[in-house]
Amino acid sequence: MPGRRADADERRQIEHVREDLAREFQTVPPDLVAELVSRQVAAFQRAPVRSFVPVLVRRGARAELRQLA
Repeated sequence: MPGRRADADERRQIEHVREDLAREFQTVPPDLVAELVSRQVAAFQRAPVRSFVPVLVRRGARAELRQLA
């Protein structure tokens, strides 16, 4: 079941990204932060290599949040 473990690990990392960005951008409503993170995750839904998805999600969501803040 390595695939399930990798999926769970990725979900956990994405949750950390959401939490970190919510702390970093406290002037942005947490629901909006979560929405932006989810949108970034969806952009990588079909990515065959998943290792860097959390890093890319953080980078993309942070860029959008900087425009809002």
